[in-house]
Amino acid sequence: MSDAEETETVFEIKKFGLDPHPHPPTAESALALAETILESLPSKGWKLSKDMPEHKASVHWKTIDSELWYSRSTIQDATKYPFEWFKRALYDEIFENMVSYYEMVREATCVEEKKGWKGYRLTYLLPPPFAERDIATWLYTYTPEDREDEFTVIALPADYELQDEANTRGVYSFVHKVRKLDDDKIEWLMAQTSDMRGNLPRWVQNYSIPGVLLGDIPVILKWMEDQYGEKESQEPEETS
Repeated sequence: MSDAEETETVFEIKKFGLDPHPHPPTAESALALAETILESLPSKGWKLSKDMPEHKASVHWKTIDSELWYSRSTIQDATKYPFEWFKRALYDEIFENMVSYYEMVREATCVEEKKGWKGYRLTYLLPPPFAERDIATWLYTYTPEDREDEFTVIALPADYELQDEANTRGVYSFVHKVRKLDDDKIEWLMAQTSDMRGNLPRWVQNYSIPGVLLGDIPVILKWMEDQYGEKESQEPEETS
């Protein structure tokens, strides 16, 4: 690759939006932007949309760079849902795992790796009469060197051709940050902006998002418990 081509494929992202990128941004710029969003939760302009007291969870909304974002914050018991479960569920294989616990996610395929990012193609099933949605995304995961009990996940729209011309291109950006607190608690923060496009009006999507984000919590917790808890409890203990 020539110096000119290398320069074209490296850029610092200035905002998270819904415009697909043919190349991923520098990890440093994406992490800095993600931290700016996450550190503002749940105040600094975020407005409460809905809460779920039983999971110490709440959803807020805010307009960032002309896009409507929704955020979710929740605190979980680390003695019941260990930090390691969250990392296995939401880190490198977050999209593959979504196929298991989300009925609407039919397929997730990693098609390339570039500069520490993974490029994915995903297929989402929407209820009739809406067509399937193709979503292409860049995925980046990060664990600080000095904090093994914390991680960040970033997804940004990727510029791939549609897998099926009959489908509609959906787009989203999201960030997750999970960290273990000192009192055996897990803090799980996330924020997203999205548009499934097609004939599905944005206002209809936005109306349903708060409930969906809160409903995801028990679904994912139950999936982790079934996937990791039961299997690990059945594994025979090693004997000397």
